[in-house]
Amino acid sequence: MYEPDKYQRLKSFHNVKPAFDGIWTFIRVTLSSLTLLTCLGVCILTMLVLIPLSRVPNLSVLEHYNPGTAISLYDINNNLICTFPEKEKRELVSLADISPNLTRAVLAQEDHYFYEHHGVSAEGVLRACWANLTAGRQVQGGSTLTQQLVKNIFFPEEARTIPLKLAEGLVASQIEQRYSKERILEIYLNQIYFGQGAYGCEQAAKTYFGKSSRDLSIAESAFLAALIKSPAILGDESHRLTTLKHQKSVIKKMLEYDMITKYDAWMAEHQQLVFKRAEPSKSMKQFVPKYPYYSTYVAQLVESKFNFGRHKSLKVYCNLDPEAQRAAEQTLNQYKGRLPAGLDQAALVSIRLNDGAVVAMVGGIGGYLDNQWNSAVHPHTMGSAFKPFVYLTAFEHRIFTPSSQISDAPLSVLDQGDDVWEPSNFDGKYMGLITVEQALAYSRNVCSVRVAQQTGIPPIIDTARRAGISEPLAPTLALSLGCSAASPLTLACAYSTLARGGIYMPPHVLRKIEDERGHELWREEESHGMRALDAEATIQIVEILKKVVQGGTGTHARLNGIACAGKTGTANDAKDLWFVGFTPNLVTAVWTGNSENKSVKGHNVTGGTIAAVMWRKYNQEYYTTHEKPHETLIASDNSKLDPLKSVDQKKSMEPIIASPDMQAIIDAQNAPHPRTARPRATRPTIKKGSGVTEYSWSSLRADTPKLDTRNSENPH
Repeated sequence: MYEPDKYQRLKSFHNVKPAFDGIWTFIRVTLSSLTLLTCLGVCILTMLVLIPLSRVPNLSVLEHYNPGTAISLYDINNNLICTFPEKEKRELVSLADISPNLTRAVLAQEDHYFYEHHGVSAEGVLRACWANLTAGRQVQGGSTLTQQLVKNIFFPEEARTIPLKLAEGLVASQIEQRYSKERILEIYLNQIYFGQGAYGCEQAAKTYFGKSSRDLSIAESAFLAALIKSPAILGDESHRLTTLKHQKSVIKKMLEYDMITKYDAWMAEHQQLVFKRAEPSKSMKQFVPKYPYYSTYVAQLVESKFNFGRHKSLKVYCNLDPEAQRAAEQTLNQYKGRLPAGLDQAALVSIRLNDGAVVAMVGGIGGYLDNQWNSAVHPHTMGSAFKPFVYLTAFEHRIFTPSSQISDAPLSVLDQGDDVWEPSNFDGKYMGLITVEQALAYSRNVCSVRVAQQTGIPPIIDTARRAGISEPLAPTLALSLGCSAASPLTLACAYSTLARGGIYMPPHVLRKIEDERGHELWREEESHGMRALDAEATIQIVEILKKVVQGGTGTHARLNGIACAGKTGTANDAKDLWFVGFTPNLVTAVWTGNSENKSVKGHNVTGGTIAAVMWRKYNQEYYTTHEKPHETLIASDNSKLDPLKSVDQKKSMEPIIASPDMQAIIDAQNAPHPRTARPRATRPTIKKGSGVTEYSWSSLRADTPKLDTRNSENPH
């Protein structure tokens, strides 16, 4: 029997069934997608957590944890030189030597459930979440004291993220399983920062109250515990009232958690704190490493160049050669008190030619604590030690050859503004028409200025940059006499480029850096050098620098049986004296001057009579422990050919174009300086003198130097 209502119901059901099927399919797909996304999210989160976990060393490091150890320095033979403590002022004490008042105050402030949880406190996390939600911002953290310890030791520089918090929790749980609560608390109290440069509770007690941490009262302990939340701010004297309010809060917490009685709390709240700083103990005296100038330079380089904040201990392998370093220190310290009046400091840098390794560096004479300024890496006026790069520019651009004639005669040059500069030679004499080779070998100032007039200053700066001089260079004619400054490290690098025939290698003090587990964090890439200077022009310069030592201004640097070359340098008023030279396998820069940059009086106080002698004595000592080189320098017979007479050689003398980065530096250095037009009626001012001085060649052999310059290989 036909039932219309039933038919309509069936019809309606068949109409909606596809819809139900679609909805169910959608639900299933959605659930499957959510499950997949959840799994994917868990995988991603796990990977994100594993990343910081991979940087955590074996927890056994906490068994003998010493938060003061930062850098272990190894020499070129992989032998330990010294271990640098961190800059942090810290004295380690056992938990038994820490006042119970302080431990209670810290636990009340930071983690009063410390003895109940196993590294992570669920209650603390929930409490912090609720406080942050109700406040609409982060006002509380849920980290336990153990988690804080993990963060401070293993993740000090990391941004706070969920994966990192999970990683902290996992490591904290492992630490709780491995170590006792007392050991964890002891490490924490010795590690935490309390402001004003005080790390650890013992140093904090002495910094704020002038006493040991074992003698702290409840009030003093509560004050130190209050600093932990924001030590840099609350530790400052200008925020003392705010800190005292936090101190009262800590005392109330100690009472609330039954750590002290009401009477103790009342007495602590009304105690008048007396702030004073204790005298530093013997153990806190300034650390002086072995080979202090080199070692400190390496430590500072590591701190400034690399970010290894998560590692509390680094193994740094450098290129210091102990025998070379001892020879350098011994040589320079022999002259303490023996230098001519007005000179009181000296520096030396020595670089191995085959790989650019800095094998020795001394930045001063005498006790390191009396003179911590490292003169080896700070600039001094170069004087005539810069002249080889002036002449090299002329050779590269085929303006002069070594045999070209140049006039050593009086010269007047219009300087900037209305001044006329009259550069002169040190002896005030002139040699007339001489060869370019003689001009450099005898270090004639006027000739150097004439060469610079022909080449122009920008090309000279370009040449110096390519050789390795990175310091600012004055874009004036006085640069031809070395009016600008460079460090001994820089000049040693630039001369090593000459010694390699124009091949540049950056100087290397570091070889590799490892973490406390021996995992390599960084390694210096092997340098094969790059062509920076024209080969033929460089060889010609080296030939002349050989003559500087053989019979020019650097005769006091001659070595018996070892080929060598170099250049002297003497700045205005003998403030800076130089000798920079090289053998077939080593380049060394020696500087001497004074710590106050004052003029040095005295006859014949020059780079050739002072610095060259130091250079010779250092090399003599160096080759008593190192094999003497039997090969010659890079120069050859072909170096004496005139490059302008050969098409092939002319091609090799094409000027080398600076890289874009280098060119940008050169352009900045050579930016035009505004000149004031000279009125016709104004008479120019005459400025006499060299601007930078070099000693008299004609008087070299006649004068007796103040230092012991006796040389059996070079009798005078």
